[in-house]
Amino acid sequence: MSSNGIEFAPWPTEVENDELIFVGVKYGGYAKTEFVQEGLSLELELDYGDESDGLEVTFISREKKAGVCFSFDNVSAFRVLDEHGLVELWSASSSTPRPAQTTFKVKGHKWQDESELSWVMSSCEYSFMVATGSNCLEVIANCEPTVTLLPATVTKQITH
Repeated sequence: MSSNGIEFAPWPTEVENDELIFVGVKYGGYAKTEFVQEGLSLELELDYGDESDGLEVTFISREKKAGVCFSFDNVSAFRVLDEHGLVELWSASSSTPRPAQTTFKVKGHKWQDESELSWVMSSCEYSFMVATGSNCLEVIANCEPTVTLLPATVTKQITH
């Protein structure tokens, strides 16, 4: 545990120390909402797949030369933010190193205090982190996600 109460834990994945680049996020969500008091519902025609509380986040791994898809179920909350929004975590990891560069778990930080209901509802002790040099992902979910490597097209650049 760091001096400010932040605690890191391992989250072993096959990309735990890879340099990842954020590609995109897809949240299952619900495209239909009922407004009972007004006696109506609104529905959007969206191609998000099945309605769920699932989250899929895709990155590119420089080391694997492949895509990496993290698929979470039972998501209580998530956030995507640039690395500057995580100064508190980076400061804590300078005194108590995190177990891996890219994928790890964390607890005891400000977001846990700010989003207390999300933590209580999910009975999670730690959040899952995917740290990159630019956009980072933090997810509160009841269970570990599946991590799938996706094929990528590799093209050699011709230099003159």
